[in-house]
Amino acid sequence: MSSNVNVYDTQPLRRSGVFDTTATSGGDLHHTHRRISWAAIFGGVILVVAIQLLLSLLGAGIGLGTVNTNLGSTPTASLGIGAGVWWVVSSCIALGLGGYVAAWLAGIEIRLDGVLHGLITWGIATLLTIYLLTSAIGGIIGGGFSALGGITSAAGSGVREAAKPIAQAAGVSPELLQQQALAYLQPTNPDPAKMSPQDAQKEIASNLAAYVKGGSEAPTAKERIINIMAAQMQISHDDAVKRFDDAEAKLKQTRDQTVQTAKDAADASAAAASKTSFAAFGNLLLGALFAAIGGSLAVQRRLLVTNRVTA
Repeated sequence: MSSNVNVYDTQPLRRSGVFDTTATSGGDLHHTHRRISWAAIFGGVILVVAIQLLLSLLGAGIGLGTVNTNLGSTPTASLGIGAGVWWVVSSCIALGLGGYVAAWLAGIEIRLDGVLHGLITWGIATLLTIYLLTSAIGGIIGGGFSALGGITSAAGSGVREAAKPIAQAAGVSPELLQQQALAYLQPTNPDPAKMSPQDAQKEIASNLAAYVKGGSEAPTAKERIINIMAAQMQISHDDAVKRFDDAEAKLKQTRDQTVQTAKDAADASAAAASKTSFAAFGNLLLGALFAAIGGSLAVQRRLLVTNRVTA
């Protein structure tokens, strides 16, 4: 065999430090490839993000082009389904190409190594995407809370500045002194028939709090409320009792409906979160599969090129 003929063969794997290497020799040429190439993986990740962004913009342009508010044609449901399907398809395309490029640039000729390069590219691209999304959302939320905190601080400063003269002069506000004076002049158990509507409302409110709280004071508070109702509405005691019971029943019904509505909303939210989690799991798993297939195809393509050169 002449010396100018290049015959390539792949030597068995050997250890080089902490990395496994593949030695490929041909004639006077001798190449040693690391089984993992971070530069190639970084290039694959950059390609994944760029293709994902490119396809997302394309999908947004197509989807928004179907909206026509003047004609009233805004297919909200179809837009949501189409956006989800397009996101899955674009992710698979981007990850497949990224895994292919990472394995190809690594120059490896072992199918398992190509698959692993594709999977590592998928993992880093996924973490980078999550980081970018959470950073954007966190920035928006942080900006909103900063603005809210500024408004609250300004409002608090204004209240403190306005209250300083009064607090320094008397220690309490004039409105508080007036309310305290009225409380001193108010009888302990005023006659319901002689009470003004405003005083009757205040008395009912104070007794209603004691009734809702329960305990030994609840029956007394209920009877006081019924007496005030009978005197103010000029009805009999039995009619007042009936109206009180009807109002309490309606209040209980409204409260039960509110609790049931809250439970239904919580169940719906949990179901939606469960579906979203399963969809995200399926999307990530499908992306990992396409990235691994891309890395495997790159190794297969390189083996074909090597065999042609050998032939």
